[in-house]
Amino acid sequence: MIEIEKLKKAQQISRRMYIIKHMCECIGIDIDYLFGLFNMYNTKNRGRWFWQKAAFTGVLKDDFDRFNSYMDRFTQKLKSYDEEKIWSSVNEAQSLLDKLVRSLEVSLLVNRDEDTVSVKLYNDENIKNLIKESLKGF
Repeated sequence: MIEIEKLKKAQQISRRMYIIKHMCECIGIDIDYLFGLFNMYNTKNRGRWFWQKAAFTGVLKDDFDRFNSYMDRFTQKLKSYDEEKIWSSVNEAQSLLDKLVRSLEVSLLVNRDEDTVSVKLYNDENIKNLIKESLKGF
């Protein structure tokens, strides 16, 4: 259950991370799996040189951009939303996240039931600390 009053008082990055964590749990994954998918995609699709990061393309790019821009708007405006608007926004964002996760799984040929542990191994200490620090206070 989302603690709305606590959420409204939190910094934007913490709001965003907390909402994403909640939505991940609702779709049957955890936040470590989500970030593992992002890192796995980057590892498998980056260029030859260390500075060449992977970029989403096609449907995956569209799904990521839709989710990311929606979350930007939502977390910026959350303080002014009433409880009903927050829940409808969370539900909308959750469907966008679910679509993004499924697109990543298809792109990476990942079977959620069999590959969850190996996907999470793509998270380094920096990502783990970012998640932990962003969720402090919740």
